[in-house]
Amino acid sequence: MLRFFGLTAACLAISTAAGLAKPLITSSEVTPTQLCLARDGAPERIVALCDLALLEARLTRHQRASALVAQGDGFLWQDDHSRAAIAYREAVAINPADTEAWNGLGWSLWETEGEAAALAAFDHSLSIGVTVQGLGGKAALARRLGQIDNVTAREMLRAGLAIDPEYIWAHRELAWSHFEDHDYGAARKAFRAALVIDPRDENARYGLGRVHLAAGNAEGALSAFNDLLTDAPRDLAALVYRIVALRNLERNAQAVRMADRLIETYPDRSSGYVEKGQALVALERRAEALDTYREAEARLGPDNAVLYWYANLLAEEGRLQEALVVIDRGLAQSGVDHTDHLLKSYIALELGDYPTARASAEASLAMGSDDPWAHYYIAITLVHGGAVTEGLARFDHAIAAGLPAERVGAFATELVGAGKYVEAAQLRLKY
Repeated sequence: MLRFFGLTAACLAISTAAGLAKPLITSSEVTPTQLCLARDGAPERIVALCDLALLEARLTRHQRASALVAQGDGFLWQDDHSRAAIAYREAVAINPADTEAWNGLGWSLWETEGEAAALAAFDHSLSIGVTVQGLGGKAALARRLGQIDNVTAREMLRAGLAIDPEYIWAHRELAWSHFEDHDYGAARKAFRAALVIDPRDENARYGLGRVHLAAGNAEGALSAFNDLLTDAPRDLAALVYRIVALRNLERNAQAVRMADRLIETYPDRSSGYVEKGQALVALERRAEALDTYREAEARLGPDNAVLYWYANLLAEEGRLQEALVVIDRGLAQSGVDHTDHLLKSYIALELGDYPTARASAEASLAMGSDDPWAHYYIAITLVHGGAVTEGLARFDHAIAAGLPAERVGAFATELVGAGKYVEAAQLRLKY
């Protein structure tokens, strides 16, 4: 943690004030401790004031712990999570019953040590006393870790809002949980509730854009992202999803230009290359899209998202062996999800490698997905492996899980290809 040793308090006030371009203390009627605990001004100023306060020899243990919490908040608001965690830990060492310190520690640990460590801090906070931040942090993290479902998380968030109806973070977290459940109307309402509290809140404005996009309103999404980017022109997520909105509006030439600009702004991120490649495919400039993915890998090294779309395009072009090599490279990277395994399953099916196709589809399901395409691919492998009854049952499961009805004809073709003519006719009658 930043400390100023070897200076008197008066000397420190002068030197710190010079760095901040204005005096830290302008009245003899206030003390550094008062100003530190008030948390008034820029985060850097709060940290400097708390540094001064912590040099005071006559602070009580309670005051020292409170000053450390305020200092941690100053660091946290600068996204300096490591030094924030140090301050909060010093605070709880002095006053283990300080819920503010435990909550602050939870937020900082989320960034420095991960979700499980952060949840433990929020759990400890709630064991001392109920606070809106404790409820909000636990609801968010337990939901992300799969310990509670979204419905339970929303109950906790609403309990927090009963304590403080203007706790904007809880409104946003409610909105994102509804978004995950595809309840876009409820998500929109919760994001708008956040914007009533702060009309310029960037997360809520971004969330509204995502809701518009997911609900099929690409024009509304584009407007929302453009509005946000006027205030936060380097917001990476908004830049990416603005390109997605353009692609959904079939404004793919503009999407390519925006993607080039994104690559220029964030040359070390893969998002610009991924979006550019997909826009080029939509323009039937497939060779250029392949070049884009190759360029991305050459510049950035192996990247899961780039390699997924590279393999997908190679498969569409019938270059299946190359696609298999590329998706295997992608599966060796971080960020793998069930769709990577699903793409490998599809490629293996096209190559007639049914054991690999089944293993990859099973790996997709093992990641917690119930994707109907995974069940469909497994059904095909079962049919070609001679387990027709089991394959038909798995196909029924795929349909129940949401597989498009036009796959009935395709699956009947697989049955015919395996010599199961009667079963193919019965399938068509059934559906």
